[in-house]
Amino acid sequence: MEGITKFLKKLESQSLKNTFLIIFAWIFVRVFFEGIFEAAHTIGYLPFSYKAIVLYFIHYPSFYLSLFLLLVIITSLVNGLKIDDVTKTFSFGFGIIILVPLIDWIIGGGYAITYPLRIGPYLINSLNPFVSITEYGGSPGQRIIFFLICLMISLYLFFKKRRILLSILTFFITYFTIIIFGGLPTIIAADRPEDVYITGGILYSDTQKFAAIFLLLLVITSMLYYYLIDKKKFKLILSSLRPERALFYGGLGLFGLLLSLHQAGVTVKGQFPFLFDKLGIVIIWLSLAFGFQGAASINDFFDRDGDELTRHHNPLIKGLAPDYYLLWTIVITCLSFILALTISFVSFLIMFTLIAISILYSVPPVRLKRIPIISSFVLAVAAVLAMGIGYSIITGTKALNKIPHSILVPTIIGITLGFIAKDIQDIPGDKKAGVITIPALLTRQNGGELIRLPIGLIIGSSYLVYALFIPRLFVGAIIFSTTTLLYTVFAKELKEWFYFLMLYLFGAYLIFMLSYLPVLK
Repeated sequence: MEGITKFLKKLESQSLKNTFLIIFAWIFVRVFFEGIFEAAHTIGYLPFSYKAIVLYFIHYPSFYLSLFLLLVIITSLVNGLKIDDVTKTFSFGFGIIILVPLIDWIIGGGYAITYPLRIGPYLINSLNPFVSITEYGGSPGQRIIFFLICLMISLYLFFKKRRILLSILTFFITYFTIIIFGGLPTIIAADRPEDVYITGGILYSDTQKFAAIFLLLLVITSMLYYYLIDKKKFKLILSSLRPERALFYGGLGLFGLLLSLHQAGVTVKGQFPFLFDKLGIVIIWLSLAFGFQGAASINDFFDRDGDELTRHHNPLIKGLAPDYYLLWTIVITCLSFILALTISFVSFLIMFTLIAISILYSVPPVRLKRIPIISSFVLAVAAVLAMGIGYSIITGTKALNKIPHSILVPTIIGITLGFIAKDIQDIPGDKKAGVITIPALLTRQNGGELIRLPIGLIIGSSYLVYALFIPRLFVGAIIFSTTTLLYTVFAKELKEWFYFLMLYLFGAYLIFMLSYLPVLK
């Protein structure tokens, strides 16, 4: 007993970074073994293709990692244990998952493991060791390892807490968590997966649909895990979020999808009847929202001097450790890549380019944000790329070439002009950091007061540009332009949220008007 306790303490003393490295290693060894030892007997499950990439690098890893995090979170919360200690211990035992395909190969030469074909019989029969579950998508190896995982976790609890009833309760909680988690695709499909997962749509293949389910669960469990590891640091992370801008870039992706449908002569109404089309819309939005947050986090590392004066949302100036924030930046950026790849390979390439542009925008010695007009032009290009992700659902590799010039040109010009609004509140910080912006140039030398009229004219004109290319937008463009000008000139204190609110309202107006316009070219 004492030897086991010492062994557990030794596991708990390991580095958390090493722990997650081990977890990823176990997962990919399991995925590799499943390909060669189970029914497919094929390295990578399928010949090289986009579907094979999603299956191997997104679908299965998301399933295993989100399940691992969920078991860690439940065990930690139910039993009052430190979540990092549970993580380190579980990572050692997690290697048992690689035995499933080996056991199946030894017993029956490999099985066709799938999600439960019918959740009821699978759940009931999985509790009876004398009834086979292979006809429902399970295997002998799964059944054996499920039992051993539950047993190992309950024994871990017993050695930690010395409470038999709690250990038994944890055994059953773990068992049903694994069964229900693995059966989620079937539950979501109302027990008819064969009627749901091959319907096409935004997430075209069944593999993309499965990947999307467990990616969303991975996002949820990752955020909860991040919070439980260090609540104070996570709250600092939350203070760094820019929801209004994440909403903007995510919305551009959805706008691109709607515009491409309109251009293809398809009415939007009734085009997304299936659950997984709605889920696909969520994935599009999340990929761009996370991509923006990753780009913003990169920028925070190089804006610390200026942000001390004006941008107090930067967690680095509130004492957050740079290494911790760097890890967050890597995680959120990688999630944006993975989410984009789940949509399509084209979306992944666009997202990868978006992050590359954000590096050129933020990182010295290039740091394009220091140059007026060029800085907002870069953001306009990023906006067009975001639109291209939505466009790629319909037009594939031709996404950016198919955007109508009557939308493309005014979007680039309008955002280049309009996005100088985001710099109004940053004037002192930008001057300190050596960043030249239009608002900084249009301030009086004595006292630094902003010369509001030219700023208002520049920002307001961003709406009028659309009317030059789509004349039917003229009345609305005049209203938005005039409102923006009057606010900029006469408001007591200029707030960034107002400009984004106007932007969202104009976007809604644009979508509404486009639904009544002929197909744009």
